[in-house]
Amino acid sequence: MEMKSNPKYIEIEQFFISRIENGELMPDQQIPSEAQLCEQFSASRMTVNKAMTNLSKKGYIRRVPGNGSFVSSDYSENSVNDPISQHSLSDEIRSFGWQPGSKLLEYRIIQGKDNPQIAKELDIGDEDYIHYFVRLRTGDDRPVVLSYTYIAYDLLPSFDIRCLSSSFNAYLSEQGIRRSSGYTKFSAKRPDDKQAEIIGTHDAALLRQKIFWRYLNRPFEITFHYYLDERMEVVINRDHDDNGSDFYRKTITKA
Repeated sequence: MEMKSNPKYIEIEQFFISRIENGELMPDQQIPSEAQLCEQFSASRMTVNKAMTNLSKKGYIRRVPGNGSFVSSDYSENSVNDPISQHSLSDEIRSFGWQPGSKLLEYRIIQGKDNPQIAKELDIGDEDYIHYFVRLRTGDDRPVVLSYTYIAYDLLPSFDIRCLSSSFNAYLSEQGIRRSSGYTKFSAKRPDDKQAEIIGTHDAALLRQKIFWRYLNRPFEITFHYYLDERMEVVINRDHDDNGSDFYRKTITKA
């Protein structure tokens, strides 16, 4: 007895699910347009649209009006294994029983030529623009983290600056912007004069965390966190999933 083949829309779904789960398609990588997929799979526009809708509902892709469809980071092995936490710093501070706070110390728009190293990492030119802001993150009104953030202006042309007094991560989520992680890096340094004024001493070592984010398969954001509070520790936990693959999770804990 001859077995019936799957409907065409399921065939298209399975094609993308397989390539997303095995890493052939990367987080934020753009999916071909529906017109291109119609030609690729010899399918109708209705069939392709049904497959894309199902992939979106299952969380494999996200559809951005006016821009197309992109691979979600939810099913990316890279995003699961990356030690960068998707949780906001505000949530982590709140988990200690502290009331999180955020004070905007500085906001301005700079050009690539003002910080060539950042411009190079964000893959923008000397005349292109960058959002730059500095925030003091607090727990129960006590300084916890100083954050310095650079964002490619063309990927976020405008935003409500009031969000910088609370959770910027939450604001981006509300706007439908889901970043995928690139890398994180930890190092130690002594405070500069401004940081020393905040913590009351030059004679201290600050834990410096550099986080690089992508969005729409482009360099999107670079943030530097400087941990000021001796009550906090950053812990990277290594474990194995059911398939024996390593994965990592970053948590901030009370010292």
